[in-house]
Amino acid sequence: MVKNSPEILAVVFSAAVQLCTASAFDVRAYGAKGDGVAKDTAAIQKAVDAASAAGGGTVEFAPGTYLTGSIWLKDNVDFHLGPGATLKGSPDPADYCASNCCPQNAASPRSGDNTSGGHLLLGVGVKNVTLRGPGKVDGSSAAFLLDASGNRYPNNKAIPFRPAQMVWFVDSCDIRIADVELADAPYWSCFILNCDRVWIHGCYVHTERRRYHTFNGDGIDIDRSRWVTISDCRIDTADDCITLRASAAKRLADPHDCAYVTVSDCNLSTSCNAIRPGVGEGRVHDAVFSNLTISDTRTAFNFVSSYSPRSRGADIYGIRIQNVRVDSTIFLRMHHMHSTVGLFRDIVFDGISGIVREPSRIYAKKTRPFENIAFRNVELPCGFVAFNADLRIDGGTFAPEDLPAEERTRIEAAIESNKILLH
Repeated sequence: MVKNSPEILAVVFSAAVQLCTASAFDVRAYGAKGDGVAKDTAAIQKAVDAASAAGGGTVEFAPGTYLTGSIWLKDNVDFHLGPGATLKGSPDPADYCASNCCPQNAASPRSGDNTSGGHLLLGVGVKNVTLRGPGKVDGSSAAFLLDASGNRYPNNKAIPFRPAQMVWFVDSCDIRIADVELADAPYWSCFILNCDRVWIHGCYVHTERRRYHTFNGDGIDIDRSRWVTISDCRIDTADDCITLRASAAKRLADPHDCAYVTVSDCNLSTSCNAIRPGVGEGRVHDAVFSNLTISDTRTAFNFVSSYSPRSRGADIYGIRIQNVRVDSTIFLRMHHMHSTVGLFRDIVFDGISGIVREPSRIYAKKTRPFENIAFRNVELPCGFVAFNADLRIDGGTFAPEDLPAEERTRIEAAIESNKILLH
């Protein structure tokens, strides 16, 4: 199903890194202070530009805190945050790229997620780029999500300014993100849009969910990208840990499917959804999720075609989820919402066990039933409530929950009228 294994991709990207690390470009040699006070944006950008112009090289960060605005990553650059090095997002809105900095970019107005369109690290149309640790990329979320008195804003629309995705790659290929900490993004942590051959390994990704809430504080969002591997990551977020999306087509010259994705051996925890496939107008297919531990989480898996009446909804098919240990409120939500077009087909859950506290909800519209949804060896204390779905159960304790006839009638009416919103 998925055409590149993590082991194969690891070899490919290791070779790519060796090709671009022949020369070292220390950001301090270009004027960076690393004292957390002086703005190092210009010095870091000079080092990146020099490494790329030389045909490739490693941009090196010694221990220190490098205060910076937007940095544009370039071809054949190995961006290496060494031990004790922190790339710290500037609190100054003027230090970030504009929403119209490239055709693929956009701001989200206050009617939406309320972001500026600025990014801390961005790669647009680049190839053979590495971002690696063991250092840290820190989005300085408190500078944007707390007011002058240190109090959190009541909702995202009240925030005066915040950057968009902290790490953003679009229309790029051969991207490696490894062994780095992505910390305290004020919005999504890492967004991979319309890219090919991406390997994300050994990262610790976290947004604030306890001292204050990071609105839309996602971990890793994969949108219209192919041949992506995410492995051995720890993700602890206020919103979705990992998403597979098929959105943003209007801003892309050649939009792809979101396909051939492997997620394995990760620990996930979130106030929202650990895994959320769907949303958009395209196709999400051929993905495998395996050997996952999901804990302290509201919803383990949330498949949704569309949240918006303006979207046709995504087609989701060819998904396999296997060997998952879960401790969450709900194991599975699967729903169309506004879409009467989006396709759900050939989705397999195999070897799921753990603790859940509410029944799963599998809600399809009459005009678009779910096709061939299989549950094999699912051992959970709560079952499921399903409408308009072709379900196959093989072994395990996962079983339909009894509902009074009047309750089923009420829920089905709510499904058809889009009155049930399942985040």
